Order: sequence, then C-alpha cells, then structure tokens
Amino acid sequence: MRKIITTIILCSMIFSTSFIYGENEQLDLEKKLNENRDSQQRLDEQIIELNSKIKEVEEKIASTNEEINELDLQINDIKSEINDLENNIKNNKNQLSKRIKVINSNYSMSYIKILLNSSSISDFFNNMYIVKKIVKQDKEILTELDENKQKIEDKKGEIEKKKVEQEDLKLLLEKDNESLNNDKIEVEKLKSELEKEENALELEIEKISSQIVVSEDSQVISIGSWPVPGYSRISSPYGYRIHPIFNTKKMHTGIDIPAPTGTPAVSIDQGKVIFSGTKGGYGKTIMIQHDDGKVTLYAHNSELIVSVGQRVQKGQVVSKIGSTGNSTGPHLHFEVRINGKHVNPVPYIK
Repeated sequence: MRKIITTIILCSMIFSTSFIYGENEQLDLEKKLNENRDSQQRLDEQIIELNSKIKEVEEKIASTNEEINELDLQINDIKSEINDLENNIKNNKNQLSKRIKVINSNYSMSYIKILLNSSSISDFFNNMYIVKKIVKQDKEILTELDENKQKIEDKKGEIEKKKVEQEDLKLLLEKDNESLNNDKIEVEKLKSELEKEENALELEIEKISSQIVVSEDSQVISIGSWPVPGYSRISSPYGYRIHPIFNTKKMHTGIDIPAPTGTPAVSIDQGKVIFSGTKGGYGKTIMIQHDDGKVTLYAHNSELIVSVGQRVQKGQVVSKIGSTGNSTGPHLHFEVRINGKHVNPVPYIK
C-alpha cells in the first residue's frame, strides 16, 4: 500500500512539474509574442512614415519636372527671338553695306547728281546731310539690335543655368526616392519575418496549451454550438478557392458566415481567450483555447468583447461581426485548429 501511495505521489510530482514547465514556457512564448507585435507596430509606423516621405519626394520630382519643362519652353521662345534678331541684324547690315558702297564708289557722281538736282548750295548740303543721317540711323539700329541680342543671350544663359540646377535637383530627389524605397523594402522584409515568427509563436502556444489541457483532462474533443446564432448560411466553405480580393487560388482555412455588422458571435465551447486584437488580414480577431484541446478563431470583427486570459462559457458573446482586415463585407470567418493545424470546422459546430 505504501509503495502504491509513493508511486502516486511521484507521478503527481512529475505531472505538476511538467504542467508548471508548460505554463512557464507558454508565458515566455506569450511575452515573446507581445514583443513581436510591438516590433511589428513600430515597423508599421516606420512604413507609414516612409510612405509619407516617398510621396513628398515624388511630388517634388513632379514639380521639378514641370519646372524643367517650363524652362525648356522659355529657352525655345528665346531661341526663336534670337533667331529673329539675327535675321533683322543681317538684313540691316546688308542694307547699310549697300548704302555705304554706293556712297563710297559713286561719291563724286552722287555729288554731281545732288549738285545738279539741288536748287541751291543750301539744298545740296541738306541732301548730303540726309544721306549721312540715314547711314547713321542704320548704324544705331544695328548697335541697338546687337545690344538686344546680347541681353537675350544673357537671359538664355541664366535660364539654361537654372535648368541645369533643376536637373541636378531632380537627380538628388530621385536618389533620395530610391533610398527611401530601399528602406521601405527592408522594413517590409523585417515585418514579413516578424509575421512569420508571430505565426510560429502562436502555433507553439496553441500546442503547449493543448498539451497542458490533454494532460489535465485527457478528454476527447467535443462538438460545440453554432458561432453565429440566427445566421446559418455558409457563404464560403473550407478548402481551396479563388480569393475574392487577391483573385488567386488559395486555401480557405475556415468558413464564412455572413451577418449584419454588430451581430453577436459566440464561443462554441468553454475555454480561455488566448488572443484578442488585430491580426493581419484577419482584422479584429478572437482566439479561444478550449478545455478539450481545440482552438477556435473568430475573425473580421467590428468589436472585440473579451480579452486575453479571460474564461468564457459555451454560447457567451465574444465579439461582434464586422468587415475588418481583408474582407469584402460583414461576416464571421470561423476556424478550428487542432494541435496548431487548421481543420474543417463544420464537424465541430453541427
């Protein structure tokens, strides 16, 4: 009898130790899980900040492009203006050259003609004065045209310099944009790794919780109640389907039960809440570790009623239906997981 009692005491001690170890390990994993989610939150904030900076830089690049295009138009206008001036200068030079040539080669003849045509000496000198005056005006016009051309060419140089500055600015902005996008890729990569770690930690927690429950009770998994009282239609069953948002063939790991926003969703069995919060594409999510070892998941909720660590009873309201996360309309996405693996939930709720 003493031997039997000793054996029972030893078994009890071994069981208690393994149970405590399991609970301590679960606490450590839950701490890591919380730290993981905090890190993801910080990365999400970084991604938002990077997106804002990228948008700001892209707007500056667009503005710089507009400035460069405007400067190109101004340069083209100035080139056209310079071309007109050059033609005007050329024409005036030709006219002046012809006048000077006539005066120089036929000065004496012109003198005789002017003298003969003059009614008097005074008239003669007046005619000569007019000829010289015309030549002088031609020279003044040429000087003015040359000065205008120089001013416009100076202006063209300033605009071309400004264009070069804008193009240099654009290159710097494009480098900044590339750097920001690379930073965003790195942050998203880190977040993706954290999401994988998060899923792995959740699976470990579920496995440990399941092992602890089985060690305590050794019960067979039982059939629970329907999770959305009053709404029995399944709009999307368990199994492979074409995803309604991503339009790709993906495994649908639960069932979808459509119902109006705010409709209560209830626990299908008694158990302990192991997750209550936002979970990626699931949106606002509740996860319950039931006393018989299974884990149920209630996703896309508009409101979460219960919190982590809380005990819930069969039929108790745990959330209110919504359309958060990757969802096309208000419904409950319901899953059942056994030892961390999703299974068809229908046999456990009917």
